[in-house]
Amino acid sequence: MKSACMMLLFFQVITYIPNEAAQYVGGTVTTIPQEAVGELITADENILSFTWQKARQSGGGEWRIPYSRVTYLGYGQHAGRRVGTATALAPAALYAPVFFPVMWSKKRRHYITLAFKDDQGKAQTAIFLLGKKAIRTLPKILEVRTGVKLQCEDEEARKVGNK
Repeated sequence: MKSACMMLLFFQVITYIPNEAAQYVGGTVTTIPQEAVGELITADENILSFTWQKARQSGGGEWRIPYSRVTYLGYGQHAGRRVGTATALAPAALYAPVFFPVMWSKKRRHYITLAFKDDQGKAQTAIFLLGKKAIRTLPKILEVRTGVKLQCEDEEARKVGNK
C-alpha cells in the first residue's frame, strides 16, 4: 500500500512541462501546433525563437520573431490546488499523516504573453506556459532585448516581477 501511494505521489508531483521548457498554449500564430512543448531560445541578440518536437514523430519546427517587432510583454500566474493529488492521497493520509502537506499544496503556472507585428504589419499574439527555471531569467532577457517593459497581469505576478 505504501509503495503504491509513493508511486502515485511521484507521478502526481511531476509537472507535465520540463523546468526549462516552454509550451505554446494559444494565440494567433498558426505555424506552432497547439500545446507544442519546446524551448524559447534567446541566444540570438536580434531574434527570439521557439523550437519544438512533434509528439510521437520525428522532426519538429521553429518559429522566429525579431525582438524589434514585439509590442507587448505580459507575465501572469495561475495558482491552483493539487486536486488530483489530494484525491489520490486521501486514503493514504489516514495511515500516514505526512501526506497532508502535499495534498493541499499549491501549484503555480507561469505565462508569458507576446504581442507583435507580423511581416504584413498585422497584430499577432503568442502565449507560452513556462517551466519553473525558465521563468527566472526569460522575462528580464525579453525586456532587455525588446526594449518593452514587462506588464504584470495580476497581483501574484507583480510579486514575482519585483524580485
